Amino acid sequence: MKKFLLLAGVACLFSTAANAGVSQYVAARASYDFNRVKVKMADADGIERSKVNKELISPHFAYGARAGYVRGELELNFSHPIKANRDDYKMNLKKYSAMANVYFDYLTCTPWTPYVGAGLGYAWLKDSGITNKSVYNLAWQAMAGIAYDINSKWTIDAGYRYADLGRIRKNFGDYKVKTTVRDHEIMLGARYNF
Repeated sequence: MKKFLLLAGVACLFSTAANAGVSQYVAARASYDFNRVKVKMADADGIERSKVNKELISPHFAYGARAGYVRGELELNFSHPIKANRDDYKMNLKKYSAMANVYFDYLTCTPWTPYVGAGLGYAWLKDSGITNKSVYNLAWQAMAGIAYDINSKWTIDAGYRYADLGRIRKNFGDYKVKTTVRDHEIMLGARYNF
């Protein structure tokens, strides 16, 4: 049901593109990711917690529509694997997500446009290390930044994104392992407006 409502909302958003005042765009972004992965292993003797912090550069691609001060878009996010090799565990985590985003642009009557946004979608996480498991999670994100209109066709922007991509859980006999994936990202991008 949640998938249906999400797709219906996105379809309604893009079905208005034929009306006057609505423009479409494609966007490409690069992000510098501060990946924060928390691993919690519990057994009968207690709980052991550890963190894996990796910094990576990742690509993002989006298709969207804008009507006045509101933008809606579908975004695909890719990431390089997060690898860790420690005495107690090994990690090789891949993460991908597809999000439906809504942005609110603060129109300033200048080429500069601050914005805030939020997104909801799905993330695919695969760890071929300690858990050796892949999962699909409901994911969400929040964004803020500023855009600059170079001309009527091209816009560049810089911003920040926080994304919660969910968890991987697995039991190994007496052990229970939970891996939590969250990202802090600095993003630079460009939009081409049709």
